[in-house]
Amino acid sequence: MEIAASLDIDSIDALMEKLDATRRAGGSIYIMGNGGSAATASHFVNDFNKGASESMDPRFRFYCLNDNTSTIMAIANDASYDDIFEFQLKNYLRDGDLVIGISGGGNSLNVVKAIAYAKARAVATAAIVGFDGGKLAKIADLVVHVRSNNMQHVEDMHMILDHLMMSIMRDEKDR
Repeated sequence: MEIAASLDIDSIDALMEKLDATRRAGGSIYIMGNGGSAATASHFVNDFNKGASESMDPRFRFYCLNDNTSTIMAIANDASYDDIFEFQLKNYLRDGDLVIGISGGGNSLNVVKAIAYAKARAVATAAIVGFDGGKLAKIADLVVHVRSNNMQHVEDMHMILDHLMMSIMRDEKDR
C-alpha cells in the first residue's frame, strides 16, 4: 500500500495525456524492456492495441521492440545487445511518435540508448522505472517512478499501472 500511495499521480496523468495525444495524431508508440520489463512492455501492446482501442478512432499504434526474437538476435549478434532497441528505432521512428522504456532499476543500457536516440531525434520519451530511477529517470521527458527497491514490487506496480491506464482509456466515454 505504501508503494501505491507514493506514486506521483501527475506523472501518470502526463503519460496518459501523451499516449492519447500520440494516438489522436496518428503517431506510433514504441515500448521496450528486458526480463520482466520485456513481458510488461509486451503486455502494454496487447492491452492498448486490443483492450483500449476497440472503441476508439483512431486506434492506438503500439509496437513492442522486444517481441521480435529473430531481429533482436541478429542485432545482438552482428552489433551488440546494447543496440537492440536503438537499431530498430532507426528503422521506424518518425516525428510525432512516442518511445517508452521500462526498466526496474532504470539503467538497462539498451533501453537508455534507445531513449537517448529518440531524444536526439526530438521525439517524445517516457520512462517507467523503479528503485532510484537510474539513468532513464534523468533523461526521459516523462517519468513514472515506482519508489521501491524490491524488483518484484516494482514489476507488479508497472503491470498495475498498465492495466489502470488501459482501463481508464477504454472506459472514457468521450473517445
